[in-house]
Amino acid sequence: MDAAQQLPLEETEPLSWVEICIRYPDQYVCLVDIDWAELRSPEIKTAQVVGYGATRRAAFHAMRDLIATYPRHAVRFTGVCTEPLIRPSLIIDDETLELLRS
Repeated sequence: MDAAQQLPLEETEPLSWVEICIRYPDQYVCLVDIDWAELRSPEIKTAQVVGYGATRRAAFHAMRDLIATYPRHAVRFTGVCTEPLIRPSLIIDDETLELLRS
């Protein structure tokens, strides 16, 4: 996505997460001025969209000029994730149990 197609921050208004998903379906969005549902919660109540695109890089592109003004930002995907989540695996054998006991 071309940087010229991104919305200037002055022209965007805070949107709810549902509105963001409707306006930018199956896109990565770069968000600033995020109002979180609760402290340390991943749920977003409202935010301003400063960039969007088919990839994380495209969504972040518009943020490069605003990083000094908005050091806190987030890039989120508005669609449904079809890839399995990567979770660390931990194998506990007798040797590991012995280390934990001591």
